[in-house]
Amino acid sequence: MNSITINPRHGWMGFWPQGGLKAILDPENGRIKHFLKEQHQHMDNETRLLDAGAGSCPYKPVFEGVRYESTDMPGGFYKHSHDFECFLHDMPKEDNTYDVVVLTQVLEHVPSPQAALKEICRVLKPGGKLLLSVPMNTPLHGEPWHFFNFTHHGIGQLAQETGFTVTDIEKVGGAFWQLGKRLPDTLRKLNKQYDPFRAKKRQQNVWLCILLSLLLIPVWFFAYLPSAYIFRPLCYWLDIIDQEKSFTLGYTAVLTKK
Repeated sequence: MNSITINPRHGWMGFWPQGGLKAILDPENGRIKHFLKEQHQHMDNETRLLDAGAGSCPYKPVFEGVRYESTDMPGGFYKHSHDFECFLHDMPKEDNTYDVVVLTQVLEHVPSPQAALKEICRVLKPGGKLLLSVPMNTPLHGEPWHFFNFTHHGIGQLAQETGFTVTDIEKVGGAFWQLGKRLPDTLRKLNKQYDPFRAKKRQQNVWLCILLSLLLIPVWFFAYLPSAYIFRPLCYWLDIIDQEKSFTLGYTAVLTKK
């Protein structure tokens, strides 16, 4: 297996990122959007791009001026219209159709990443690019469609097996971005577990959920809000002192078809 050279920037977007306070409060998604904007600079109005597993198409505005198409699996997580629906291992497109395929936070939900990447490679033109983002440290989500998390070693291995070369790969922050995201998420999740409006669906006792929700009000005000709006932005700037980034949230990568 070939060694992977990681971009030493490690997702850092500057002391005041282009995305402003929104990116500081959510550097994972801020980094992904920043990555896609950087890649958009290399495209023109003849670039044919497929946003694969696009969901609600949050990045469509980023690719203004290119020939944008989107797809998602039939009956996906989001009710949104697309140019076509398919599973990523079986796309109804001819070989060498696209210049660029975008795949953001999707590969962890695919039962066979190898099959999906081989199919994406097939529909890309020679020298075409896959713009990829994947999580490494993330809670379970989209169940039961959450199968994998990824390391740069795994991405390199997948690329080698599916006809790609990794031309750029970058960690999405380190320990402080991880801590700044997960602490507020944990406290918010604690409150959501006892949401009385979801109690019947979860086969919980409604009155017990009401009582616990009332008891957790101090946690919301004195723990969650400070963690989300004081501690989390502080963690954004503190992350610069973590050199190793072994607790990274995930990766952004450019894979080029051989």
